[in-house]
Amino acid sequence: MGNLKIIASSKNWIDSKAVEALQNIAKYKGVKSVVALPDLSVGLVPNGMALLSEDRIFPHLIGSDIGCGMSLFKTKAKPKKIKLEKFVKFLSKIETLNDIEIDMPELGYNLGTIGKGNHFAELHLVNEVQDNKLFKQLGLSKESLYLLIHSGSRAFGQIVFNRISGKYQPSEGLSESEASNYLKEHKKAIEYAKLSRQMIAKRLLKAIKLEPNIKCVSDTAHNSITKTANGWLHRKGATPTNKGAVIIAGSRGSLSYLVMPTNNTKKSNYSLAHGAGRKWERKMAFAKLKEQFSKESLSRSEIGTRVVCRDSKLLYEEAPKAYKNIDIVISDLVEANLATVIATFKPILTYKE
Repeated sequence: MGNLKIIASSKNWIDSKAVEALQNIAKYKGVKSVVALPDLSVGLVPNGMALLSEDRIFPHLIGSDIGCGMSLFKTKAKPKKIKLEKFVKFLSKIETLNDIEIDMPELGYNLGTIGKGNHFAELHLVNEVQDNKLFKQLGLSKESLYLLIHSGSRAFGQIVFNRISGKYQPSEGLSESEASNYLKEHKKAIEYAKLSRQMIAKRLLKAIKLEPNIKCVSDTAHNSITKTANGWLHRKGATPTNKGAVIIAGSRGSLSYLVMPTNNTKKSNYSLAHGAGRKWERKMAFAKLKEQFSKESLSRSEIGTRVVCRDSKLLYEEAPKAYKNIDIVISDLVEANLATVIATFKPILTYKE
């Protein structure tokens, strides 16, 4: 496929339209290589791809949710003190995390709020440790409660993108000088999103009456543009491999994986999958699942995860069945010698807005 590489086994479900979209993107001016990761999902710009260009910058490949990523935090709470039904009750009473007051910088109204779509905040417990040495080196414990946050730069990133959107030919992109202002604001959006995930974690803990004291285990942005020695690396739903251990999220009905990238990720444009990846677009998921499941049945996953979400439509659109098999995605990464598994985490409560 020329400069397009697909990293996925025959067991994986890869959408043909997503592949066609990447084949077209691979023809853009100055594009050196495009890698489709195992979580590749459908879209005009598919999630689960990493593109390296020689000297061109393509903001629309990243879109408006600049800095969207995953943060895993260790809390001081112990599993034996978890009162899940009370947590559900507390979260069911609030309209949004914006209602929870904490000390935070004045960087914008959306700071510390999750947003819609596939964004979430989850409580996790360690399910299984597969590499005890790395697990201990990271200061992790089986007897701790963890928080997994998936969110981005919200309105901040949207404003940054809107300033450049439509002002260049998509297949031509921009030179570094033409994109200089965008790149400066892009960097701010990355930091905004990282800080926002920290604020979300603290707000959620306060909302469920736990001490908002957290230690960051892993934080990565999977929507970003980065300058490297080889060119400009564009990641859309792709996790960087130069940040140490990284979390790869499953659906709310499956495990999430903490993995360590290998030294062999040049072939994947120094990127890993960011999650399970969508199997169905939201409209299709809603249509397929509306007749099969009640709202109440989706408030608890097959593995017992409790779900708090006021948006009924979002419950269907983001149901676990709308996503690919995370175990296959991880297996593909391991078989390609891109990552080793440190531990798996089981979600016990998912909060969405």
